[in-house]
Amino acid sequence: MDAGGASMNKLTVELHLGDCLEVMKSMPDKSVDFCFADPPFNIGKRYSAYEDKREDYYEWQDEWVGEVFRVLKDTGSVAIMTITKHLEKLFPSMGSRGVFISQVIWRNVSANHNNKGFWMSYQPVLLYGKTENYKFNKLAELRKVQKENQRWGGYTTGPIGYLLDYWDDIPFVYAGSIHHKEAILTEGTNKKAHPCQMPTALVGRFIDFCTDPGDTVLDPFVGSGTTLASCVLLNRNGIGIEIDPTYFAIAEKRIADAQKQPRLL
Repeated sequence: MDAGGASMNKLTVELHLGDCLEVMKSMPDKSVDFCFADPPFNIGKRYSAYEDKREDYYEWQDEWVGEVFRVLKDTGSVAIMTITKHLEKLFPSMGSRGVFISQVIWRNVSANHNNKGFWMSYQPVLLYGKTENYKFNKLAELRKVQKENQRWGGYTTGPIGYLLDYWDDIPFVYAGSIHHKEAILTEGTNKKAHPCQMPTALVGRFIDFCTDPGDTVLDPFVGSGTTLASCVLLNRNGIGIEIDPTYFAIAEKRIADAQKQPRLL
């Protein structure tokens, strides 16, 4: 396992090259405040090195979910990005170890499609706490409330627009001749360097709601480095794990670029 570390304002970002299970097993119990995981979906996605088809997918999934809950603090929580096909396995796996908070629906028109079922237009993200004492910053972000939707009763101030569990305001990272401003492209092409690059607004929103500045965030499948870059900008400690050397290098550069930007807090 190779590890890289960087310190900024007494906060640290650690990036580990290796298998997520091996790295997490070396981490102490109750050492992480929040985990954001966007694992492979076992649908044959073309990654640089990882083979996205395994017979023991659900057993493997349950094992790394168990490690995530082990390293979470009692006030911690975990958000796992998935597809609807895997929900029936993830609900009991997470529910046996923690407490349900929310199922966030992220509208993502590039989601995986099933030729023998309705086409999916969203991806679910399951959010669970380690215990009932999980941290949640309800006012971290508010939605705009239209005047015509305000409550009846003559309020002197408008009602607070708490964020809904349906997120249609964050576009996915697309590529092509016209590409998303965050898209990291393979040099000389219009193709994304990582096929599943997450938008920083999506990861950053979870970090804002589930952590405080100075907390520690874990990403077991760091990919292009979105979570760790968000940690840098939001003043959180970050721990990322990536098994693919190509994506590891992309994430390293992305973290370094983020550390050059002004802090958001």
